[in-house]
Amino acid sequence: MKKKAAIVVMAILMADIVVISGCGGKGTTTYDPDKVATKQVKVGDIDISYREYGEGHPLVMLMGLSGTMDTWDPNFINELSKNNRIVMLDYRGFGKTGLGSKPVTMKQYADDTAGLMDTLKITRANVLGWSLGTYVAQEFVIAYPEKTNKVVLYAADFGGEKAIMPTQEVINAMSDQSGTPEERERRVMDTLFPSEWLKNPENQEYLKKAFGKYADRPTGEGIKKQWEAWVSWQGTYDRLLQVKSETLLIAGASDINTPWQNTPLMFERLPNAWMTLIKDGGHGVMFQVPTQMANVINGFLE
Repeated sequence: MKKKAAIVVMAILMADIVVISGCGGKGTTTYDPDKVATKQVKVGDIDISYREYGEGHPLVMLMGLSGTMDTWDPNFINELSKNNRIVMLDYRGFGKTGLGSKPVTMKQYADDTAGLMDTLKITRANVLGWSLGTYVAQEFVIAYPEKTNKVVLYAADFGGEKAIMPTQEVINAMSDQSGTPEERERRVMDTLFPSEWLKNPENQEYLKKAFGKYADRPTGEGIKKQWEAWVSWQGTYDRLLQVKSETLLIAGASDINTPWQNTPLMFERLPNAWMTLIKDGGHGVMFQVPTQMANVINGFLE
């Protein structure tokens, strides 16, 4: 689509979701990760763990740094599943997915994803990445354009020297493994959500139910290698012009984890991009307004 048209659409999308009011815990969800079967298939040198949920065109979901399939917000998944056959997976070294012998890189994660699609006989899919998952999504769409339909990049940057990085304070909070599980959780939460939103008791209660136990977060070799892959990723700034797929850039306008200023920068680099920023949304905005955010994405994917 033309850039001019994309700007018009951006304004329409923003008009629908400019206010966030701690509504993540309201409403019911039918998606429960504990009740959806986790399957495994052999892909190259590893067995990949994955789940499928919903019906429609395939939507491959790519998780962020240190997350597993269980980290996706249940209400967000539930709404997306009304229009899509969701395929979510654990990266190599996470959950029950084997670490394998190949180097852990963003491109390798993308290759693993392509291999999973082949095994599931999915010839072409929409792709949604969150945070680090947007790195994987970018590598995927560049390496496998024939397998890609539309792309959603949620809380994205293009990496490398031209990306706007989080402050050292945020990086320290993300990487610091000292203290009790509760202390580690609090540090991470402070980078994911605006402080005012976190103060709301209803939101705190919702996060306890939806975000899972901090003790279940991945540790060990898998997370170590993923962190190294994140730090060493050279990015896609010079390659984004290759992306022909229609791409939705969506981010919280208060995101400090992946600074929101990266979103308009990527918008200018992508040939067929739509963009929306959600007022008062943090890095974990899918937990803040899961239904509204999913509705925007479903509308884009139709």
